[in-house]
Amino acid sequence: MPQYDYRCKHCQQRFALFYKTYALYETARPRCPNCESAQLSRLITQVAIAKPNRNYAQMSSQEMLSVLESGDPRQANEMFQQVSETDEKRTSSQEEV
Repeated sequence: MPQYDYRCKHCQQRFALFYKTYALYETARPRCPNCESAQLSRLITQVAIAKPNRNYAQMSSQEMLSVLESGDPRQANEMFQQVSETDEKRTSSQEEV
């Protein structure tokens, strides 16, 4: 849920509002919770950009090696988790004959 930060131009109170959808944000008429003023400045504080998820289980061994050689421990950890989860699913779905 996106957070929208504001500062009241009247009392300088800083506050945040949350809207479930962009449409709700567009139609909202926010007011300061301190003095009820509608004279607000929208603040840009943080921007979060979601990275696309990589499917490590579908990578070739050369691509996996490249991930390890990159030196990024988060990426390597994510790769190990995905590959082990895929292996667990494959093992549990096999039946003994």
